[in-house]
Amino acid sequence: MRPSAPITPKLAPSPLGDWWNETQWAVFLSLLDAVVAPVVAKGDARMEQQKKSGAAPIDGLRFNRTSYKRLPKDDFDALVDRTRHAFSLPPNRLAIVDCFANRASDDDEFLTAVGRTLGGASPGSKADLGQFLTLLSGKVGAFVFTGYCTPVQDQPVHIREKILQNWSRSWIPLLRRLARMFQALAQSHWAMTNPIFRTVTGYSDVPKEWRQGPTFSFNFLQLGQNGDQTEKNLEVLDTDIVIVGSGCGGAVCAKILAAAGHRVVVVEKGYHYPQSQLPMPQNEGTRLLFENGGILASTDPAISVVAGACWGGGGTVNWSVSLRTPDRVRQEWARGQPGMSFVTSPAFDASMDRVCDFMGVNDVVEEPSPSTAAALSTDEQSHRGRVLLDSSIKLNFKAESLLQNTSGGKAHDDGYCHLGCGSAEKKGTSVSWLPAAAKAGAQFIEGFHVERVLFEGDDGTSVGDAAASSIPHTTSSRGPRAVGVVGTWLSRDENGGVAGQTRKKTRAVIRAKKIIVACGSLWSPLVLKKSGLANPQIGQNLHLHPSNVVAAYFDEETKPMDKGILTSICTSFEDLDGEYHGSRLEPMCMLPSLALANLPWNSSVDFKTAAMRYPHLDVFIALTRDRDSGRVFADPVTGQPIVDYAPSELDREHAVEGVIGTARLCHAAGANEIRASVANTHPFIPAAKAYSHADRDPNKDDPAFETWAKEVREAAKSASSLWGGWNVATPFASAHQMGTCRMGDDDGKASVVNPRGQVWGTQGLYVADASVFPSASGVNPMVTTMAFADWIANGIAQEMAKERRFDRSGT
Repeated sequence: MRPSAPITPKLAPSPLGDWWNETQWAVFLSLLDAVVAPVVAKGDARMEQQKKSGAAPIDGLRFNRTSYKRLPKDDFDALVDRTRHAFSLPPNRLAIVDCFANRASDDDEFLTAVGRTLGGASPGSKADLGQFLTLLSGKVGAFVFTGYCTPVQDQPVHIREKILQNWSRSWIPLLRRLARMFQALAQSHWAMTNPIFRTVTGYSDVPKEWRQGPTFSFNFLQLGQNGDQTEKNLEVLDTDIVIVGSGCGGAVCAKILAAAGHRVVVVEKGYHYPQSQLPMPQNEGTRLLFENGGILASTDPAISVVAGACWGGGGTVNWSVSLRTPDRVRQEWARGQPGMSFVTSPAFDASMDRVCDFMGVNDVVEEPSPSTAAALSTDEQSHRGRVLLDSSIKLNFKAESLLQNTSGGKAHDDGYCHLGCGSAEKKGTSVSWLPAAAKAGAQFIEGFHVERVLFEGDDGTSVGDAAASSIPHTTSSRGPRAVGVVGTWLSRDENGGVAGQTRKKTRAVIRAKKIIVACGSLWSPLVLKKSGLANPQIGQNLHLHPSNVVAAYFDEETKPMDKGILTSICTSFEDLDGEYHGSRLEPMCMLPSLALANLPWNSSVDFKTAAMRYPHLDVFIALTRDRDSGRVFADPVTGQPIVDYAPSELDREHAVEGVIGTARLCHAAGANEIRASVANTHPFIPAAKAYSHADRDPNKDDPAFETWAKEVREAAKSASSLWGGWNVATPFASAHQMGTCRMGDDDGKASVVNPRGQVWGTQGLYVADASVFPSASGVNPMVTTMAFADWIANGIAQEMAKERRFDRSGT
């Protein structure tokens, strides 16, 4: 009998939360509760029952849980009716009442999910937040930061909500950032875990017509067969090439070099999950498929960074869209960086052709002409995909349908691929490149965390990072030779999962003639630095494609999880400075934990009302090609990557123009409400019938919309900070990380690798992933990353062929 739903893998036990004491936890949870506060009518029986029972403890914690946000009965009934009537197929009225009355901290799944997320944060950031929570728990600290003498955890919920509203508008940037942090945590985890939300909206983590596709059986090497390894008794493997990372760069390199006849070992710190377990539910998928449980440490909590961290890397969790490097970007790289002229050459065209052909990107039916709305509004587009295409034609914007990495010209109607593709129709790395590499003879190790690259004279027996001064920065082509990697392998548990307590650790050395670091723009620079390389460019030049969200509601149901995730694009705002920096307007993945996390928060009633209308919601992103950059560095305690990045003034200007452009498209499509993810803005709600297709000329300005757009611009560039400047509470998200090991032919002055991917000042060490980009690609970086990997891997194959001939001839 064929399975009807994927098997959900188990998670390891939740962390104990012992980084804070009971009082700190009480303050923290009381503020999360305020974001999604329980709302009832005065006299509601639940409220009276709660009063009688007193403050109920949660795992020993006591805080003011007796209070509800109370509305006059007539007002509450009107709120419920308005919410219900916003549906074309209204849900049960009692379910809406229950959703408003729900208290987040009553839900064990919510508490566990929040604990897991916090568990992944760095010890330093948790300690800093804990100190702030301690201040809020006392009268003096509470007065300083809230204006009330009552400790925060003792305040009724409506006062806590008011505190967060005041913080959102504070002239103190820290308070605005903290407000945004509490809001995003509460919104995303409530949408991820709340059962009443699912009842009201009908959302399910299981696709309606799920079917299991073919799964390749990777024969992962098992280490530690000779018992526990001591520090100086490392397990040693020998190969020709070791590749660190199985993502878009590493997978392509593995296939090419194994097919060239070389012994290849690919090591990956994440784990493989077969099609029978995909897509995962939001909670499990966030923890098992993404870096650091789905939330990466950043010096600015207003920007959230998401990166794949499983077998196949970003190719396993991306949204299927496959875009070639824009010609304008290739020309910029060729002009602006010495030695990069090859990116405009036929040879690099051939690299892009090869990777696209291999994934079926070029094997699609001819794209429809963009000349008519009818041609673009095909059944293969989601509702939000049609909004972009149809409205672009109405407004004379530039738009197009997008190619997917699915072979045979088939539409990939899967809105869940962010959490893995169960059908295997998406030809991501784990179902295309890596199986092909295996068939060519490559070997694989999952759960292997590389500590550092080994150079001649380092046998790997010392534990920890290499000394920072051990390999001085040099441009010599005859620098130290890389001879392998050392790291720790963590086995699966006795049930073949990753949740048990019986997992075995083994330190091992993998010796090789060539080492390719391909673990992404966040980890590749950290591996190089931990290996003792001193080039100051390592970790610099980080680009993130910072993205803002626009949410729009429609009278009709939008069927958020139907069809492909990202199937169309509007490009009218991609060049706002004449140098190809600007925003591309794209549909977004509609998983509730993503789509609702960045809804602008004004109050608990407003958020819950907006969230419950999910079946009528479309969400879009304005993805900005950032001109300016940040950096990534290692947490001194955990070794995990920390992102140090804030969008520059220019990039923020471009982002807000993209937001307003997206809102225009939604307005032209007849949206009945539009929300911009810019802090301290209100929704745009057209006057009655103003959003009707029949009653409104999209080419004629709507004064009310223009006024709202002006307010959004002003809110983005807020003067509420004591020093003025851009609104630091406006949220940005990033799913694309690029540039931290930049490529160039300048002897390492502004680069980390040469035009063949070789790390400056070393022999036998290469980088082949998105970290080699000279700047932001401006589009989804998958195809560009694979093309660079193809270029670098073929160069290595040619070099090894020459070395082999030299060894045979002796000359």
